[in-house]
Amino acid sequence: MVGSRGDVQPGLAVAARLRAQGHDVALGVAPNLVDLARGFGLDAVAVGVDSRDLLTSELVRRDMRSANPVRRVRGLAAVSAHGWDELRRGVVDLAADADVIVTGLLGQEVGSAVAEARDVAFAALHYAPVRANSTVPLIPLGARHPALRRVAWRAGEAVRWRLTKGAENRQRAALGLRPTAVDLPRRLRDRGAMEIQAYDPVLVPGLADEWGPRRPLVGSLDLPGADSTDAELLAWLDAGSAPVYIGFGSMPVRDPDALLDAVHRMCRELGMRALVAAGWSDVRPTGDDDRVRLVGSVEHAAVLPRCRVAVHHGGAGTTAAAVRAGIPSVVCSFSADQPMWGRLLAGRGVGVWMPFSRLDAGSLRDAVAELCTDEVAGRARGLSARMIPADTAVSTAAEHIVAAA
Repeated sequence: MVGSRGDVQPGLAVAARLRAQGHDVALGVAPNLVDLARGFGLDAVAVGVDSRDLLTSELVRRDMRSANPVRRVRGLAAVSAHGWDELRRGVVDLAADADVIVTGLLGQEVGSAVAEARDVAFAALHYAPVRANSTVPLIPLGARHPALRRVAWRAGEAVRWRLTKGAENRQRAALGLRPTAVDLPRRLRDRGAMEIQAYDPVLVPGLADEWGPRRPLVGSLDLPGADSTDAELLAWLDAGSAPVYIGFGSMPVRDPDALLDAVHRMCRELGMRALVAAGWSDVRPTGDDDRVRLVGSVEHAAVLPRCRVAVHHGGAGTTAAAVRAGIPSVVCSFSADQPMWGRLLAGRGVGVWMPFSRLDAGSLRDAVAELCTDEVAGRARGLSARMIPADTAVSTAAEHIVAAA
């Protein structure tokens, strides 16, 4: 499991469930997240490259967040293939006696190639829709013209394959496999590989029926553990009105001072409180305002139900946590699947979406104010009540993996 915490933690949930059921699990995670796995009582070894170094690199800042869509796609392909040599070596070592190899969305090209070379089963955990469909729009135009949805997805798959074909075939050659002219989605389909959709069908109605049993929508995966939220923070949360949560996780904010200034202004103008989680950004306190509290990171399950609105990057894990908490979201997307989640929440009437580049004091204030109504709050609670329980989702994912083996 490689990538950010949001990419890795769902896999940890499934690994923990499989081990609890008595299965042998060899677990590899990004080097900077080994301690995370061990903190949940899971033995893990480092595979691939440090995801924090990658996500704070010039490649991500320059290309993945470019205003040019072609440059963004190229950047996404380069990021996806970054560290494949190291990952391949790690997976080969881990999978020596495996019956099935499981990866997240990142690393599935390498994991599936190792599975093919070893002639064992392969399964992937997908945290967002990434295969061609006519249900979920990939681009805003698709929301207004459903006929364009599958066309846009197919075009995206073709562009990605063109950009990663060379890197994939180099990995295949290193494993003794012949080069291929067939893209990954078709190869996985032809092999009958399981692609487990680890997000909730309530957010994408109709998709489960369209995709069928090989891509089951099991629900959002999470790993229960000891709540590390300190008592002082919980006391602050409960001491006044429900605050606005603001956190961008593994997405580094370029100008944290401007972000905090916008938060302080929002609090003054709306008469609200705010909890700011710095995540991987260098956010430092500015001013002396007890309405704004700054922390490093939080346990979403403990904190978000105590908040009124969540302002975040739109990562699949944070999006699911906000929906499960029954609160609306302001999604300020950076890249990848984040704009999709922002549009989906906005379409369900429980969110506002904007690119992070458009976030300023005025847009933050207006977006939060738009969501602070009884009508929106009711819709958010209703959506939460219809979600698949996390424990059920994890159990179902584990069952599919065991069946695939």
